[in-house]
Amino acid sequence: MEKIYDLIIQKLKQGMEIPLIRKGKYYTFIETTTTIVNKIFYDRAIHYRISNFNSKKITALFIDLTYEYYINNKKKFPPRDWYEVHEILKHEYKSRPCNYSVVQGLINLVLKK
Repeated sequence: MEKIYDLIIQKLKQGMEIPLIRKGKYYTFIETTTTIVNKIFYDRAIHYRISNFNSKKITALFIDLTYEYYINNKKKFPPRDWYEVHEILKHEYKSRPCNYSVVQGLINLVLKK
């Protein structure tokens, strides 16, 4: 399976809007970067702006595992409780719950939905 993260970063340009699951709402792509979640370093992440005063990051792992779920479950995104109990993703989801909407927007951006 092709890594969706790589397809996403090929498509994104600085300042590009990331559509959210709430129609008409979006966050803004800043850059590809690194991040730390639960004291674990991730060298591939996307940094995005929520507002003029707030920004967050989403790991490539969060994106790739969400996409894997999507493909394996008849093109349906995982529910929030899947992230809450996921051994690898639960810490990132707990500290960055907005990634739930962002990951869907990023995947849909590449899938042109």
